Amino acid sequence: TEFTVSQRIDLATVTGQRKRVAREQNLLIDEEYRMARMDILLDAQLTLVDLAYYNALAAELDRRLGHARRVVEAERVRFDNGDTDALSYNNVLLSLSALEAEEARIEMERSVLIARLTALNGGVSLDNIESLDAIENLESLDNLDFSSWYAEAEAHLPQLAGARQLCEARSSELALAKSMYLPSLSATYINERHTIGTRSQGVAVGVRIPLWANKNRVRSARTALQAAEANQADVALRLRSAYEQEYVRVKGLQQTAMRYRRALDEANNSALLQRAMDEGLISVLEYLQGIELYYDYLDRSLGAERDYLRARAELEAWRL
Repeated sequence: TEFTVSQRIDLATVTGQRKRVAREQNLLIDEEYRMARMDILLDAQLTLVDLAYYNALAAELDRRLGHARRVVEAERVRFDNGDTDALSYNNVLLSLSALEAEEARIEMERSVLIARLTALNGGVSLDNIESLDAIENLESLDNLDFSSWYAEAEAHLPQLAGARQLCEARSSELALAKSMYLPSLSATYINERHTIGTRSQGVAVGVRIPLWANKNRVRSARTALQAAEANQADVALRLRSAYEQEYVRVKGLQQTAMRYRRALDEANNSALLQRAMDEGLISVLEYLQGIELYYDYLDRSLGAERDYLRARAELEAWRL
């Protein structure tokens, strides 16, 4: 009978190369998770901005409807008394109907966005999402040049971190492939009992020297590392260019939103139009035309703030 115990010693394992490769691969998976997480959080952020926009529209439309119903009631009384004609009365009725239809559309949009946010939040509804506040609550970009802003962003961009980590992983794989050229050792203990009653036992040590078996593996690992390094340089170049363009766009949108806001603060004619109509200085049709111009400008202002907030969220998604 014969009893043997054999143990092979893998120098790549002993020197920690395999462990380093596994660690770098885990870190690469972490960076991929960060990018996926950022995409989900950005989706939620953009949905929040849209919901805040529609909430602001709904609040403004509620004021419009209240005012429009008062105008319709006043015109109905005048029409019944013969102080106005059917054309003027019908105009205010049509204006009210258009506002009511817009109210239904906005409520539908809000319901869709609330359902989306609830789904993104794991089925838990969110409260206290009221309106846009782009100008007061977001730090202006005016005090930062792009180079200063990007210097901060660059250290947190998951795309860059992922490209760097890929290089680290490929470098570890190359080091592992090279370590496979090292000889592998084996030790065997033999205990053998012969039929004539004698016994032989001892330890056998072997050395396995690889010659050509790992040649292609090293070449492949070196090529993969070179590709990862080229990809890292390309990602860095493309990201800087893309972020610089988006940075310029965000600053332009911010200035547009602020311009709309200032104009509304300085030239709000709604109260003047109401007083002029009440005093008979303008007709109902002239009033409707004037107030529609104001409301159109207000809608443009809210839209400009939403565009700015969405662009700013995309520009600084790396903060999420």
